[in-house]
Amino acid sequence: MLIGCNGIDSPEYDLKDIKLEEWPLTDCSTSTRPVRDLVAYKLLGIPYQWEEDWMGSPTYIITPKFHEKETSFSYNDYLNRNLCSGTHDAYMNLIGGKTDVIIASRDISRNEKAASAELGVELKTAPLAIDALVFIVNPKNPVKNLTSDQVRKIYTGEITNWKEVGGVNHAITPYIRDADSGSQEKMETLVMNGLKMIDGTEGTYMFEIIGSQMASPYLQLENDEYGIGYTPFFYCTAMVRDLMRVDMLSIDGVAPSKESLRLNKYPFVSSIYAAVRYTEDHESIKKGADMIDESGYIAIRK
Repeated sequence: MLIGCNGIDSPEYDLKDIKLEEWPLTDCSTSTRPVRDLVAYKLLGIPYQWEEDWMGSPTYIITPKFHEKETSFSYNDYLNRNLCSGTHDAYMNLIGGKTDVIIASRDISRNEKAASAELGVELKTAPLAIDALVFIVNPKNPVKNLTSDQVRKIYTGEITNWKEVGGVNHAITPYIRDADSGSQEKMETLVMNGLKMIDGTEGTYMFEIIGSQMASPYLQLENDEYGIGYTPFFYCTAMVRDLMRVDMLSIDGVAPSKESLRLNKYPFVSSIYAAVRYTEDHESIKKGADMIDESGYIAIRK
């Protein structure tokens, strides 16, 4: 879906009159749901809009406007073919043959590669758009910048007090994510570079530092002036926005922004990925990178 081996293709033709039964079975992570849905709504001819997710986490999502156009299928029909299982489960559903294509917040992990090899399934993955891992704090926290080394030392337990990084004299609560989440995988591979992270089981930390949902760091920091957490840039700026108040920290003096990500100046730039099974015989669905940009992500254009 929208994938070429070297990024997004911009073909001269347009896709029209795709029927739901012709649409592949898809899955996605929480933070990539908007781009998956925006592409689907465009190609299926469904009007859509950004609005607050009243049924789930306090975020903005892209929702269909079925009342504006008559369709041959319902929203439930759409949801049955377009899942949102989270990063790890999306990969496992693809490996298990439950879906045809996924858009995930990261590339396939070591554990997922092992699972696919065990089943004799080979996946093809390709970067789809630019994202980043950003660090967030309560707005009352006076610290606005950390170095990459300070971040790593906070998350190995070497730095434990905000005064060590120019803040107030108070212990730092370093929130982390559950092991299979896309954010945790990015934190371990993109930031920590093999260093052993705190894990919530050591004597100095509570198990409650581990968040099981995308919104967990925000909910934790809402009531903790001395905490720090990490989250995808897109999720923070396009989905959370003003619904949960946090400050994104500059890292090494560079503030996370679309411009600093596009120019690769921010230290922890990453990608979101599309993935399919090599065994699938589905024809690729290709469309211009402008749809990726419209979703709020930064399309990879090559």
